[in-house]
Amino acid sequence: MHHRTVGELMTRSVVRAPRDMPFKELAGLLTEHDVTAVPVVDGSGHPVGVVSEADLLRKSSGQADP
Repeated sequence: MHHRTVGELMTRSVVRAPRDMPFKELAGLLTEHDVTAVPVVDGSGHPVGVVSEADLLRKSSGQADP
């Protein structure tokens, strides 16, 4: 049985969001690129976190972050 690697599954053309991107724009970015999460980058393009659809849903529903 062949087990796939992360390298075989990952997206090579990475969609990313600046940390100051507004909530609604981020939702549009996810929809536009048909992805469920994106890395968040600082002004130099270095990753500082990840935000997902689940994060957006939690925030919009008023639930606390885990």
